[in-house]
Amino acid sequence: MICRWTYVIILIPFSLCMDAQSTAQWTSWGDAAERRGDHYGASRFYGEALQREPGRMSLQWAYAEACRRSNQYGPAAANYEKVARKDVGRLHPEAMRWLAEMQMCKGDHEAAKKTWENVLRKEKDKESFIAQRARNGIAGCALARELMARPEVVTIEHLPEPLNSYDTEFGARTDSSGALVFTSLRGELNADNEVQDTTSYHAAIYRSDRNGSGWSGPVLLNGTVNSEGDNANATWSSDHRYFYFTRCPGSGPCRLFFLDSRSGLVAPLKGLSDQMTTTQPMVARVNGRETLFFVSDAAGGQGGRDIWRASLEGDRVSAPTPLGPPVNTPGNETCPFYDVEQHKLYFSSDFLPGLGGYDNFMSEDQGGSFSEPQNWMYPLNGPANDLYPTFDMATMSGYFTSNRVGSLAHKGETCCNDIYRFSYPREDSASVAEMTADTLEMPATSGSASEQLTSLREKLPIRLYFHNDEPDPRTWDTITTADYERTYEGYKARVPEYHEARHGDPQAVLAIDAFFRNEVDRGREQLDAFIPLLKEALDEGQRIELVVRGFASPLAKSDYNRNLSLRRIQSMINYLRRIDDGALIPYLAGTAANGARLHIVKAPYGEERSAAGVSDMLDDLKGSVYSVSAALERRIEIEQVVYAGVEGDLELAGAVIDLGPLHPDVERTAEFIVRNTSAHPILLTGAKADCGCTTAQLDNEPIAPGASTTVRVRFNGHAPPGPVDRRVVIFTDGDPSFLELHITGSMGAE
Repeated sequence: MICRWTYVIILIPFSLCMDAQSTAQWTSWGDAAERRGDHYGASRFYGEALQREPGRMSLQWAYAEACRRSNQYGPAAANYEKVARKDVGRLHPEAMRWLAEMQMCKGDHEAAKKTWENVLRKEKDKESFIAQRARNGIAGCALARELMARPEVVTIEHLPEPLNSYDTEFGARTDSSGALVFTSLRGELNADNEVQDTTSYHAAIYRSDRNGSGWSGPVLLNGTVNSEGDNANATWSSDHRYFYFTRCPGSGPCRLFFLDSRSGLVAPLKGLSDQMTTTQPMVARVNGRETLFFVSDAAGGQGGRDIWRASLEGDRVSAPTPLGPPVNTPGNETCPFYDVEQHKLYFSSDFLPGLGGYDNFMSEDQGGSFSEPQNWMYPLNGPANDLYPTFDMATMSGYFTSNRVGSLAHKGETCCNDIYRFSYPREDSASVAEMTADTLEMPATSGSASEQLTSLREKLPIRLYFHNDEPDPRTWDTITTADYERTYEGYKARVPEYHEARHGDPQAVLAIDAFFRNEVDRGREQLDAFIPLLKEALDEGQRIELVVRGFASPLAKSDYNRNLSLRRIQSMINYLRRIDDGALIPYLAGTAANGARLHIVKAPYGEERSAAGVSDMLDDLKGSVYSVSAALERRIEIEQVVYAGVEGDLELAGAVIDLGPLHPDVERTAEFIVRNTSAHPILLTGAKADCGCTTAQLDNEPIAPGASTTVRVRFNGHAPPGPVDRRVVIFTDGDPSFLELHITGSMGAE
């Protein structure tokens, strides 16, 4: 593994300054340190041996290897070069390859290019791992020259002590409260200010809260997470019930574990072999489904470590599959982070063309397949290792891990990983208007709107549950006068009825009680916590659209269930209209004096969205009405909050269009109406879609004052089965400077 990044670095006190020791003794100590995984300590011992016999090639090789593994790029390169020159590929044919890697890691791209060309010329098999890596290395050297000549306009902040330390910190992610959760390997320092080898020296997961403009001192997570071995790489389920992490017990492979916040149970994640290494989890709700991305070296990948994905249901995964090319390569791909808003995967690779070591990359999710990875560019990537990328579109900021020069270090300037934060400047409307469609980047909302939008989205999804065929049973109506509060209270009153139906099955009765407590009551509580945040955003003039999807158990015909879902969504709207003596009515009606608007996008589904295994037999009332599995399907979900901007010169009739049932590879078109309410012409200057499966057709002529235009958004039908949400941003030379459009639907199976 190039410019090797390790998250366990074990060091021993180096107080053995005994000049009288022989070369053999120093070498023996170096070999012992290598066996323990103490690469830095080994480099010190081998270095002492080389002081006594500087020309011995075996020592030069051992010293180079130890320096490479402890990120000491300069001495590693110098000694690989000596070995390559003497050995000429006989005992150490890989010396030339590692020389090129180390030259890249220390930023000497001109020398690295020549070395890579030499490697490629000598490699007989032009499709071998070495040949492929050499071609990528040559491309990386050219890319480095290009990117470093025109660095990105981005602010990079090295997080201060005590969050970063002179040990190793990595894998930072923010939780729903804004706190930073990360992994650290912290030990004690000896008299030489170096980390000592202690039996308690393990990686552990920490949490640090915002403290004014800085961060509070890191606090260890509870003992059940950090109870044994090395623990790292935190992530959460979308409902925050489950906490996932990597545990390396010391014997056997590293594995993914979960913590159930309700029961307190900590255990290995089910559905993954206990014989395969699994690490670096990332959970994202992709097309309405909980998806786990993780890293493994299991068979079936491209080689090295690969990124995999699997369906995730709480404590269990199913159908683990490697992503394959172009994301995975014969090298190592690690540290996946999936941005749900952009449908983009961020990850790290040591094989793709980069600036040196691990670089961070981005690939667009194109409905299950991924686009050619794009380098994160300089200075987010540099010659040393850059890993663990994250990005938040709303704030135009994120975090990454690096051992670049400037990190806190007592064992060489690039010895240890630290956490960095980066942020992009926000584009003003004038600069956005000057961009072409090919160069446009997806914009962020304004600061205030962004914070409100983030607060609202953190509450999602909100699931509201209903009794069978409620409200208004045995009708094909799509509207109702009932409100959600009435249906909730009626549902709760039926708990004894559910108990009676499951009489004689104590476990089923307990499950029913848990369902009403953890799902029905929780949904009501979440909605009541969501509404004040929604009202605050509307009071400040925001235009917001809520996408609400309906689900139903399969006891009735699908068309009937669709209408039933519409009634349930209407009951929620009726509840919103009644809250605070009708405070939301002007927003729902579009008559608010401040121009704010609340639009509910109804996205009903029929039986085709019901979970597998739910009974649809009329004579099986226990299974089709009174079972928890059926009850879980009778719900609506507030699944998306779409920011439609503040009042401006352009009026969008609707920011979301639901296309309903979709079919694979069948093209569909949504037409959005944009009206110019100003006294001057406004031009739609370009469009940017979040995936290659969606395109927008714009008129070339400006929109005249008082006139309207139609924006046609085409979706090519490339998406996995399940809910679909695609985003297109339209840029303008007016106010607002951009419009955000969404098309939604439900993709059926082939």
